[in-house]
Amino acid sequence: MVLLIDLDGTLINTAHSQFKEMKDGLIDPDLSLIPLITGAKEFIEIQKKSGNIPIIVSDSHPKYVKKIASEIFKIDFISLTDKPNPQKTLLFINGDIQLKELFLNRDEFLLIGDSWLDVELGRRLNVRTVLTSFYIATSVDERDGIGQDWKPIKMGPTYYAKDFEELSKIINNPIECLLALECVFQGSNSAKAVIFSNQKYDNGFTAFRCLARQNDGECDRFARADMYYQIDNPNRKIELLKLLSKSVENYLSEVLSFKKFKWDFFTYLTDKSTTTPPNKMKEIFDLVNIEIPKIQMFKWNENIEGNLRNRPDYKTRREFISKNLYFDKSIDVKNKSVIIIDDQFTSSATAYEISSQLKENGAKNILFIALFYLILSIESKDCPKCGKPLKIKIRKIDGLKFYSCLPQKFGGQGCGYTENLNE
Repeated sequence: MVLLIDLDGTLINTAHSQFKEMKDGLIDPDLSLIPLITGAKEFIEIQKKSGNIPIIVSDSHPKYVKKIASEIFKIDFISLTDKPNPQKTLLFINGDIQLKELFLNRDEFLLIGDSWLDVELGRRLNVRTVLTSFYIATSVDERDGIGQDWKPIKMGPTYYAKDFEELSKIINNPIECLLALECVFQGSNSAKAVIFSNQKYDNGFTAFRCLARQNDGECDRFARADMYYQIDNPNRKIELLKLLSKSVENYLSEVLSFKKFKWDFFTYLTDKSTTTPPNKMKEIFDLVNIEIPKIQMFKWNENIEGNLRNRPDYKTRREFISKNLYFDKSIDVKNKSVIIIDDQFTSSATAYEISSQLKENGAKNILFIALFYLILSIESKDCPKCGKPLKIKIRKIDGLKFYSCLPQKFGGQGCGYTENLNE
């Protein structure tokens, strides 16, 4: 396996501004001043002995990167990569016969880094990514996303690693380390979820979790927007519903293993009367096998006008939900703990509104689980006819992916060119 590894913040703890002149090549790097992330050198040695190929991929100056790569880690490197632009990384890969051949199977590559730029680069390369958190940021860098939590997550990494031990598990068992729903689609089992939010109160907490990525644009093959769209397919198959419910069961098996918390109710976000297919979430909910009382707690206004998807931002979505979605107050949730499932986490408006209504009615602990979450859009291929960016679209009836130069009649500015996406 080829490991494309970010340098600053992933192998060495050099996020601090005191290292900027070294990174920019203005002064010679003093290796005695470079702090290594605990376990970094040992990790690289283990990977080399295992037959893997670690390569440093860095935006920093060649003078700085070369000295660290050759004298500390003794591995190859790419410098001045201009992340997330994949051009220089692709040039390096295609310039090496072995790497070029391995790149024919993108599963042979793994991009590892601590910022959204690393994740986006990996997505543009169509390879799996690991978002690391090996150090605590002391400041926020707007470009790199250092010190931010939301943007790297919304960029949609395949995996998360807090230390090199977790990273090694991902390398050694890549399928079993996928998110719960993505893993089920590969015929295996995992209890992993994206941690979107943890909010603690004096008498409880609210937590938001997601089980798979709904990709918009380039990504690794494990993100499954095609399967998300099949939830809305009137001809969806029972096999799909069983996989969706199985992923929820797998994740909740770990949740319920923590005996410190007692969960009292399991519920779901009901569908509007106009939803197609009808009762789409109820069918999934009913299939989940769980030893917690299952109950419907929410219902939509029967005279609802419009829909959530036409609301472009958090504020208007939250207002729409608050006006039209009701908690059944005949159900006593005071000092009770509730688990909710929904199909998608987009702006978080639904999750926050449902959680707020439960808190207002006395609920103690709340766990909101979304099957999918929408990750940020990426466009990395231009139309061969007009030169405008191509969007990856998905035909909802069968999940077929294709490139589209979106024309005006579909909300774009393109020429209408389409091209099937071969995966």
